[in-house]
Amino acid sequence: MTEPAWNFEAEPTREEISETSFNLAAYFDAMPDARMLQYDPAWSDEQLMTWDGNFTSEGNLLLPCSETDDVDAAMYRRVIEHCLEYRARVREALTVG
Repeated sequence: MTEPAWNFEAEPTREEISETSFNLAAYFDAMPDARMLQYDPAWSDEQLMTWDGNFTSEGNLLLPCSETDDVDAAMYRRVIEHCLEYRARVREALTVG
């Protein structure tokens, strides 16, 4: 199955608009849906970081092209949960056809 053309980047953000929030939205747009649906909000920060695999030893997401803010586990959780809401809302429309 081909991955839908997610456009979470265009979704109104709940975060302060910044280079980092925009790049984090793009990061989640690129994440396959099957992988995204594995996310469990009950995970500890350590489990979350292991699952994603792109966190530094300092506990921040290694996010290309983001130099302004760090993405810690709390921000990651807020944005991925918003992204999951977005995908649930648009999934059917993007996969029909």
